[in-house]
Amino acid sequence: MSQYTVLLAFCMGDFDVIKKRSLRKLLISFSITVGVAVLVAAGIYAAMRRFVRMPDVAQYVIVQIPVTPSNRPQPSPNRPQDTNPDAEYITERFYRRAGFHTFLIFGRDEGLNMDTIMVAAFDTQSRNAYIVSLPRDTRVESDRRQGRSKLVASYAVGRQGGGGHEGGVEQLMTEVQSLIGFRPDYYVSVDLQAFIRLVDTIGGVEVTVPFHMRYTDPIQNLHIDLPAGTRRLNGQQASHFARFRLADEGFRAATDIQRTQHQQMILRAAMNELLSPRTITRLPELVRIYMDNVTTDLGYDYLLGFANDIRANGIANLHTETIPIDRTIRAGWYEVPCKEGTLDLVNRTINPFEREILPEMLRIVP
Repeated sequence: MSQYTVLLAFCMGDFDVIKKRSLRKLLISFSITVGVAVLVAAGIYAAMRRFVRMPDVAQYVIVQIPVTPSNRPQPSPNRPQDTNPDAEYITERFYRRAGFHTFLIFGRDEGLNMDTIMVAAFDTQSRNAYIVSLPRDTRVESDRRQGRSKLVASYAVGRQGGGGHEGGVEQLMTEVQSLIGFRPDYYVSVDLQAFIRLVDTIGGVEVTVPFHMRYTDPIQNLHIDLPAGTRRLNGQQASHFARFRLADEGFRAATDIQRTQHQQMILRAAMNELLSPRTITRLPELVRIYMDNVTTDLGYDYLLGFANDIRANGIANLHTETIPIDRTIRAGWYEVPCKEGTLDLVNRTINPFEREILPEMLRIVP
């Protein structure tokens, strides 16, 4: 008598069919199967505990604060180093907030152009996440072109200067720091094709297109036609929605600020899909997309640590913001940030320190 026949008889209550010896064999086989399953599950759990972890953050960082007339140290007998009248910087320790991580996220097309520049932060204690967009036409302090430089060119300049990809990231990090007052902990670079594949893999994203977006650029082989309304966009359509700014004659265009808002809408919708339980079956393809198209200094163990933490505990609130713009220089089209507004925004959202970032730590070109 087979074990399946015995099991069926047992479930139907036909105990006369079951011989004691057969039942004993069945129970032993069942116990072994359960035991093996428990051991496998325990092994997977132990491996996850060992190799999936959250990154450690330095207790503090040393910050060099530029000396200005308003913050120049006064002579003190107890601190003779403060009596140097020629000091250009004050060196101080800025202690980090526990469990607070920051990320520079930028998206690139097939070349060296950046369509998306964001600084994100995740607070593992409050479960709050923050995304602050930096318009690509933001004017930054740089020795390029007598200080009138756009943030969008920083990666290309650093890379073409002989530094390769890492040189491009370093230049971008430096110029982002001049706008927000600190250097993000990690960077994540995603190319356009990865974005398209990711959206298609998760089954598209649902967003509300605020107006009819229509633009044709034969040189780039770019054809955008998105009618207004709430709809689910596939990967190609989502990339059009995120990139749209110029419009065909007779149709409405978008500003650089509006484009950052559209990118935030896409990102929020994509995160909702990624956190959905149905995404579990698509993890192998998502991993392939990540390995083929994403460049980052965030190790796999740390990346899985963040993913595991977010999936297990969720995000209480996701806040999306854009640095405030004071004015637009139309000659060359530069967006000039409002220093006071930017400082307030950074301190309310992505500031990783226990104390506030100081005005002297921002180098915004007026």
